[in-house]
Amino acid sequence: MDYRQLFSDPELKDEFLDRFDELVSSATVGLDGLERLEGGPTTERGADAAASMVEGTWSSEDAGLEAIIRRFTRPVYLVQRSTFASPTDGFPDSAEIARRLETARAPIEVAIPSAGRIDVRNHRLSWVGTGWMVGPTLAVTNRHVAEEFARAEGELFAFRQSLGGRVVRAIVDWRREYLQPDESRYRVEQVLWIEPEASFDVALLQIAEQGEDGEGLPPPIELMNEEELRLAGVGAWVAVIGYPARDSRNDAEDQQRIFDGIYDVKRLALGQLTAITPDGLTHHDATTLGGNSGSVLIDLNTGKAAALHFGGIEGERNLAVQAPAVSQILREHGV
Repeated sequence: MDYRQLFSDPELKDEFLDRFDELVSSATVGLDGLERLEGGPTTERGADAAASMVEGTWSSEDAGLEAIIRRFTRPVYLVQRSTFASPTDGFPDSAEIARRLETARAPIEVAIPSAGRIDVRNHRLSWVGTGWMVGPTLAVTNRHVAEEFARAEGELFAFRQSLGGRVVRAIVDWRREYLQPDESRYRVEQVLWIEPEASFDVALLQIAEQGEDGEGLPPPIELMNEEELRLAGVGAWVAVIGYPARDSRNDAEDQQRIFDGIYDVKRLALGQLTAITPDGLTHHDATTLGGNSGSVLIDLNTGKAAALHFGGIEGERNLAVQAPAVSQILREHGV
C-alpha cells in the first residue's frame, strides 16, 4: 500500500475526518474483520495520521487506526450477478467513493463479465489467477500465471503434464461470484504467447468460442492508448476486477479486516494510479492479493483498461503493465 495517496483527494480526506467518530465507533463494537481499538483514537489522532500519510511519513504502528483508514479509503466490493455491492460487514462506506463508483457504474458493469478466474485440472491447485478478454477469442493474463499450466516448446507453447503424466488443462470461468451458483466456463484452447522473463509479465490465451453450456464469449475490454493513459495520469481512479485469494505472504489480520474472510471469488477493488513509469509499468494502491494476478485495471473516466495487474510489495506498491504495452504484445503475437 502506497499510503501517500490515500488522502490525496481532499473530499475523501474531509469526509474521513468528519465521520471519524462514527468510523471508530463502528470498529470498536467488534465488527468482523476489524480488531478492537485500544485507547480510543481521537479525531486529532485521525487528522495526524491522514497528514502523515499525505506527507509520506506514516509509520505503520497503530494497526487499529490503519485498519479503519484502509477499509474506508480502499474498500473491496463483492461482485454478484455482474454488478458490485458494498461489503456486508456493516462498516460505514465512504459516500465520496460511492459517488465515484456510481458515476462509473455503467462502464464497470460492461467490463465485469469479461474478467474471469483461470481454473486448472490435473494440477496441484484448483485455480491459478485472473484473465480478461482483449480480443474476440483472446484473453490476457500474467506470464507467471500461464506458466503454471504451459511451457515453451520450440517456438510454440504446450500444456504441461502433471506428475501422473496427465495433461494439465486450463478453463476460464467468467463468473465465480460470491454465493452465486452460476458458472460460465470456457476451455483455454491454446497458449499463444508467453513473454520472456526479461520482458513484461504477460501471456496471451486462445479461448474457445463457446462455453461448456454453448453460450458465446463476453466482449473484449478496450485498452487505453498512450495518449489516454498520459491524460489520465497519476491519481486516476481505477477499479481492479479479479479474484483475490488468501495469501500467506501478506499479513493474515490485514487480509481478514479488508476481505471479511471471503476469498477466491470475483471482487472489485477501488484505488488510484500512483506512478506511470517510462519502462511501461504503472503502480497503484487498490487492495489486492495473490489471486489478483492477471486482473484488469478499469479507468473510471473512460471505462477502458489502463493496465494489467501482476504483483505487489505489501506496504509499498502494486505493479501493473501499462495497457499500451499489452496492446503492442497483442499486435505482435495475437492471432
